[in-house]
Amino acid sequence: MNPDATLDRLIRVREVRARLALAALGRVESRRRSEAALDGRVQALLAGSGSNIGRVDANAANARAAADAMLGRLADDVARRLAVTGGEQQQLADALARARAAVDAAVNRRADRRADRRADWETGHD
Repeated sequence: MNPDATLDRLIRVREVRARLALAALGRVESRRRSEAALDGRVQALLAGSGSNIGRVDANAANARAAADAMLGRLADDVARRLAVTGGEQQQLADALARARAAVDAAVNRRADRRADRRADWETGHD
């Protein structure tokens, strides 16, 4: 296999890796947005659950307390997932940056190699 073909293949592989990293980053961003929206809805429910609509019997008060506790656990879970998603997003952004840098380095190496061969050909030094 000639050196140009090898570099071309390396560049294609690295471009695929960069596209895969970009797609993964897009999926995580979409998940982060949906988790943030869910967090907003849960927080709104928590904020509205404290309003007193008048006298309630003990069963209704217990049911409200149980619902508030469940909403609190849900809010904690959503916040935890949102934090994990943010960490994953940063890792994937770093991976995308590395993949793009690898593509750029391979393209530059190919360009340098072609420029060296062109210079050798022009000066007659094979």
